[in-house]
Amino acid sequence: MPNIDIETRISSPQASVAPRLETVLRGYAQQDNVTLALGLPLGGAEVAVPVTIETHAAEVRNAFEVPLTLRATQHALMFPTFDGEVRSLAGGPLESTLRLTGTYTAPLGAIGSLGDGTVLGHAAERTLRSFLERVRADTIEEIQRSELDVRMRLRA
Repeated sequence: MPNIDIETRISSPQASVAPRLETVLRGYAQQDNVTLALGLPLGGAEVAVPVTIETHAAEVRNAFEVPLTLRATQHALMFPTFDGEVRSLAGGPLESTLRLTGTYTAPLGAIGSLGDGTVLGHAAERTLRSFLERVRADTIEEIQRSELDVRMRLRA
């Protein structure tokens, strides 16, 4: 099982990022139409893969760490399953880091692992990077929405 440890930065303090990260991930878990773009090395082609995102509420220690599982909803035997967590880490007074860590299980065992590492050019890792960037964008949007709500209440 390959290990994943991917990071991206957000120009917002940890106190703003962590609760919004949790909101975003819980929102994904409630949807039944989430898709991930599986990038293929063949001419930049992508395959949209419908996934189920499960957040493990019983295991949540705090808003800074959200355990999750990503699993294809159709043809699950053909796509990797990811088990891990997304963490929000303070990077300074006005910056945070989102970190996706965990492992994924390639489909078809050793043959799938070999295919991912060679023919598919680590497509699973690229897909997880893309997922983390999506989480980042949605977290930023959620922070902005929250700040706008506060401003609107102050004006009222």
